[in-house]
Amino acid sequence: MKIAMIQCDSVPGDIAGNAALILEEARKARGAALCVTPELALSGPEPGEYLHARDFARGLRKALDGLASALADGPALLVGAPAPSLSRPGGYANAAVLLHAGRLQVVSRKVRPNLRRHGQPGADALPWDDGVSCGIVSLEGWRLGVVVCEDAAMRAEAFWRQPPPGAPDPLGDLTRRGVDAIIHMTAAPYRPRAQEEAERVLSHVAAREHVHLVSVNLVGGDGPTVYSGQSVAFDPAGRLLARARAFAPDLVLVDTADEARPDAEGGDGRTADGLPVNPVAPGCTGVEESRWRALTLGTRDYVRKSGASRVLLGLSGGMDSALVACVAAEALGPENVTGVLMPSPHTSRASVEDAEELARNLGIATLTVPIAELMETFTTALAPGLERFPAWPGDVTAENLQARIRGTILASLANRARALVLNTGNKSEVAMGYCTLYGDAVGALAVIGDLTKTEVYALGRWLNAWRGRELIPEAIFVKAPSAELRPGQKDTDSLPPYEELDPLLERLLGGSGTETKEGEATEAAEAGDAGEAGLADEVRRRLFASEFKRRQLPPALRVSSVPFGQDGWQAPVTGRYRMP
Repeated sequence: MKIAMIQCDSVPGDIAGNAALILEEARKARGAALCVTPELALSGPEPGEYLHARDFARGLRKALDGLASALADGPALLVGAPAPSLSRPGGYANAAVLLHAGRLQVVSRKVRPNLRRHGQPGADALPWDDGVSCGIVSLEGWRLGVVVCEDAAMRAEAFWRQPPPGAPDPLGDLTRRGVDAIIHMTAAPYRPRAQEEAERVLSHVAAREHVHLVSVNLVGGDGPTVYSGQSVAFDPAGRLLARARAFAPDLVLVDTADEARPDAEGGDGRTADGLPVNPVAPGCTGVEESRWRALTLGTRDYVRKSGASRVLLGLSGGMDSALVACVAAEALGPENVTGVLMPSPHTSRASVEDAEELARNLGIATLTVPIAELMETFTTALAPGLERFPAWPGDVTAENLQARIRGTILASLANRARALVLNTGNKSEVAMGYCTLYGDAVGALAVIGDLTKTEVYALGRWLNAWRGRELIPEAIFVKAPSAELRPGQKDTDSLPPYEELDPLLERLLGGSGTETKEGEATEAAEAGDAGEAGLADEVRRRLFASEFKRRQLPPALRVSSVPFGQDGWQAPVTGRYRMP
């Protein structure tokens, strides 16, 4: 049997555009008996409040009818789309809809909410029904079991595992009804190493159930979420038959009768129309490459799906802004990126030179707006008000003012340029609240907001090695991190060294033994290191106390296992964590 995997980049809410794209791809695959899209390909992923719009259901039905009519002569199409709920008026099920011979039929429903990290439904899951309903499609003598949405990379996900006796077993119930293949339609968000885990699980299921297994995943960026594509197919022995491209749309023909795979990845078997047959596209070489490609795809889609084409960012001569500039130039083209240098009296000449060298290496435009006079003007204007409030030890009003002046400059220039501002803050700073609201926290998108400082440096080193040249100047790597808001300032004046801070953050966010009651022994203290125990307590205190800032920051592209935010790690805004 020939099955075409349509790995598409859908836009949420653009039912007309998504339908046109799906139809175009299906027409390229006329040699296939069946075309399969990812989950929610027609509506776009996470449609949210679009589900409640008055004409949403009517638009969905019109698009489905149009696709069914256009493909009446084949091939058959399984398309992911919201379908009317069977139990709640006005509700929806996350469904697979079969379009065949001019007719349409809902054959499978993924109606269990997608549970997030803390076991609560995500905001987008709330309009959906509860439960699971896996259907079977009969086509060309094959019985195809259709599964929607179950993320194979989630270790806690019980769907793909064999449950204990007496427990619900929706996958077993499906295969016991007799199927020759499992069609898996998903929109699995990118996470480090998730692709490898998903392939391991799906290969095991194909061999365990002795069926062909075709898994079609979404690709593209949807707000902070990135989908990696890499749709796959396995034979009944669990061997990889095909893999679509990573982080790019693709159309791949899976021929279950042709199991002669190429000796190396990237086979050249093609149909007469040029459609690749059972290709095995190369996967990413490691976490750095997958993160780089996730960041560039996420940035490109965020900007373009928002209706923009150009971006601005502050270029400080530091590592964070350097990496964001690299991502932006790769994602949008250097001609669409402007780096804004905003030197103050505390900015070193070396920082300016490093920023200018980086811009030349990338081929991006720069604009210099000195802020010394603006600092003096603000200081004079604010003096009567500030005199009413006494200064306090550690007062950072003057330092924060510089950040807010820069934020105002970036936002104003973006207005005139009809561009978006890219935020350059990293996860370590965000975790500790080491950022200024309405200042360096400005931006439409936090490109590296889910990377710790250590990971930012590692990705920068990888990028230079990958490109085979010093794209990011070596001087940026070796100098001490500093916001340069006062003479001689270093990040270590306010934060622990990143080589100590970042491992602590990883354990705290991951829920390891460093998350302890105040005053209790941490893992370090149990080993006799009271200093690390005290540091862990202080880092945790600041992590909890900074939640109010994180709620006001731009969305960050999610490229870690535990991002900040509603679907990841989140603390109460007005809490006071204190144990007896």
